[in-house]
Amino acid sequence: MAQAEAGTVSGEQAPVDLEEKIARDVMVIFQKQMDSEAASEEASAYIWQNAGTPEKIDAFVEATELWLESSGVADKFAALSWNGLAIRRDSNENFDTLLRMMVDSILNGYYTLQKPDIDYKGRKYSTYTSIIGNTFIRMLELSSSNIENASDIFSIVVRHEMELEAKSKAEEEETGHSSFPAEMHKLYDELIEYLTNRAEFKATPLSDDEDNPNVHIEELTERLRASRRYVMQEIINERAIEKKKQLEMELENQLASAEEIVMAAPHFTEGMSFFVKEKRYNIKYLNVEKVRVTLQLIGHITGVIYFILGHMGIWGISWIDGMFVCFAMIILVRLTGSRKQMKFFYPTDVSKELEECSTAFISVMRNMSQEQFENFLVRQIKLEENQNYLSMIPEFVKYLYAVMPDRKSMMISVDELSEVVENSEIEVAKQLRGQ
Repeated sequence: MAQAEAGTVSGEQAPVDLEEKIARDVMVIFQKQMDSEAASEEASAYIWQNAGTPEKIDAFVEATELWLESSGVADKFAALSWNGLAIRRDSNENFDTLLRMMVDSILNGYYTLQKPDIDYKGRKYSTYTSIIGNTFIRMLELSSSNIENASDIFSIVVRHEMELEAKSKAEEEETGHSSFPAEMHKLYDELIEYLTNRAEFKATPLSDDEDNPNVHIEELTERLRASRRYVMQEIINERAIEKKKQLEMELENQLASAEEIVMAAPHFTEGMSFFVKEKRYNIKYLNVEKVRVTLQLIGHITGVIYFILGHMGIWGISWIDGMFVCFAMIILVRLTGSRKQMKFFYPTDVSKELEECSTAFISVMRNMSQEQFENFLVRQIKLEENQNYLSMIPEFVKYLYAVMPDRKSMMISVDELSEVVENSEIEVAKQLRGQ
């Protein structure tokens, strides 16, 4: 155990025939040590010391294969080794690390096709599938309670393979290429299928009630299926939470700050004043235009009448006087009734100022959340400077939305904005009743 806690020596290359040495030495440890628990602990420490680096972990996987392929009962040492590591992974992080490195090594070998496939009952499986599957089966044959440890190791396989797939997808989206062969069957799925095949049993025709000797493999398969569902759902939930946190962080970074809202408030107040003036501008402008055009029309008509009277010699007016008066009236109304002469009567056009204030406020408004914008309007409704324009606040908000470029980039939706406007109308009504 002390050896296990000492840590690994990273960067060392695995010596030749390390897998044979590990296989032999672990067998000796289990055979010499009378106490099974002590033997398991000593073997785990030995494996960590001799294979606990990325450069050497492959040797432990190879040693496992040697145990499984040997004749006799040597396959039990694969089960004993894996089981010992799984039992102690919670109390010793070194063993947890070793199991995770082992899984990564197996997954790398599986997807890079480092070993030839095997044939079982007319179907091909990866050698790595058989290594895991046969080790799990042997673990249960040693003790049914070991199903928990087999499930724990399988859960690591599922999690690491899903992480590998997610990393590969992200890589493909970024570069257009992926090191992960997406068309390959998932190892955790192939393992379930392999165990399902191993668990099949056909009774002899004369003994239909014959007990299935592979019932423990059936139980193992069902347990691994449950573990697969649990881990996959757990990972999906974790990713959903992480995605939510990421979106919330992005949203928070995009939201208008309190300082920005405070700095934008004067633009809103001033902009609303210009909005009211601009709204009244057209009415005043049209009224002045009506007066100006009417005066010009009266002058022209008067001139034309004098010309006609002079031309017909009525009321003693000569045609020369009529023509003179006509031209004089036309010139007079043209000069005195021009827009230039009546400019003092026209309202001031504040469209430019309105646009400047609106643009300045819109840049902050588009980044406000619904809550931020609603609180902002409540403050504006209560602001003394806005009391003369209270009823125009909701309409000014609608105007700002109407002139806003690229409305899709707003933090709040159209429905949320409509709700904000409705609530502002209610607050305005309350404020007016209070006055």
